[in-house]
Amino acid sequence: MAGHKTIQDLYPINSKCPRCSLCKFPPMVKVEKKEFSIICPSYREYKFHSHSGGGRVVMAMAYFEGRGELTEETRDAIFQCTLCGGCDMACKYSSDIEILEMMYALRAESYKRLGPLPGQREVLDRYDKVGHPIFEDGGKGDWLKDAGLKPGMNGSGTLLFIGDRYSILKGRRKTLLNLVELLKRGDVQFGALGDDEPTTGRMALDIGDQERFDKYAKSAAEAIRRSRATKVICADVEDLNALRAHIPKVEDLSGVEVVHSIDVLDGLIMRKKLKPKKRLDAKIAYHDPCSLGRLSEPFKPWNGQMKKIMGQLVIYDPPRPVNRGTLGCYEPPRRILNSIPGIELVEFYRRKEYAFCCGGEGMAYSAGYHDFVNNTALHRMEEARDVGAEMVATACPNCISNLGWASDKVSIPVKDIIDLLAESVLG
Repeated sequence: MAGHKTIQDLYPINSKCPRCSLCKFPPMVKVEKKEFSIICPSYREYKFHSHSGGGRVVMAMAYFEGRGELTEETRDAIFQCTLCGGCDMACKYSSDIEILEMMYALRAESYKRLGPLPGQREVLDRYDKVGHPIFEDGGKGDWLKDAGLKPGMNGSGTLLFIGDRYSILKGRRKTLLNLVELLKRGDVQFGALGDDEPTTGRMALDIGDQERFDKYAKSAAEAIRRSRATKVICADVEDLNALRAHIPKVEDLSGVEVVHSIDVLDGLIMRKKLKPKKRLDAKIAYHDPCSLGRLSEPFKPWNGQMKKIMGQLVIYDPPRPVNRGTLGCYEPPRRILNSIPGIELVEFYRRKEYAFCCGGEGMAYSAGYHDFVNNTALHRMEEARDVGAEMVATACPNCISNLGWASDKVSIPVKDIIDLLAESVLG
């Protein structure tokens, strides 16, 4: 396994940062309106270079070189960030610098030196107490009875991985049951682990607690291997990100295809296994969740060398894979919405790999930066209003919560795309 990259590991690549500040904005050729021309929520909120991807790269390298220290103040700057990866994609439009990887490494170093913030400590304690980070009581398999299912693979090679939020949060139960019914209607055979489904530990990784994340990553990988599943359908985009981009760094999941339920539902519609029929008349803007879009590309290990030729040209031997976000799940949700009679799809100015975050990725909210998260969500909903949307659809429970908070401010409802599809298919 490749393991987690450290600041030292990433230093040679990230030392190429020219301090150009392009990490703060979408590529200029992608900008459509001045008011919505920032890609970094943190920089938009705090207006300091320290609160941009490039600023945090400088912070990490200064610490590594002994020119700076990790303090309570720097910890704020490190965690006043949603880890949405927007800066990473903007930079990689013309570079290959690993901003997001460096921010994960910087968080890990901050956690080692300073420990977690108070709200983060509560999350970690919750992990230890009940095995997941959700502050709501209930068994992870409680939903099975409502869905008329029993735990186990039932002879299927496909595992439906529900995740912490859909399995525990009562407010997400309807969407989960709609997903299960749509899969049944599409003749998808699947199994579920119920109470035996472990957390993927992604929130621990966001906090910088790599040791705790590795423990849960091992449990998740072992559960999948024990199930003998060859395909995992994730209900939650956070688990998709964990199982594709992070867990393979420390655990072997080779031979297992990991997809999101949106991919599966899109395929069922294309094969006419599901047929949307009820009209839902509305102009809908689709919000790309970070973990379903730019952060969903699979981890590709690289063990090559970084070399200079002709005294200055940097090359990688062998060529190093770079995640530029272009392979994220972008078209399936749009095809789903376009398949529903009556829906007119409108687009955000910032979309796909350059979508603006809802404010919910990472640990910004639990770290205590509530105004930052709320202002970010409101800004995204103001963008929805500006493009003429009457409704916002998305595919992430966190996005539903954050954008939903701001929806009242602009009088635009936020709906889960699974619920919209279920309303049209199931009637």
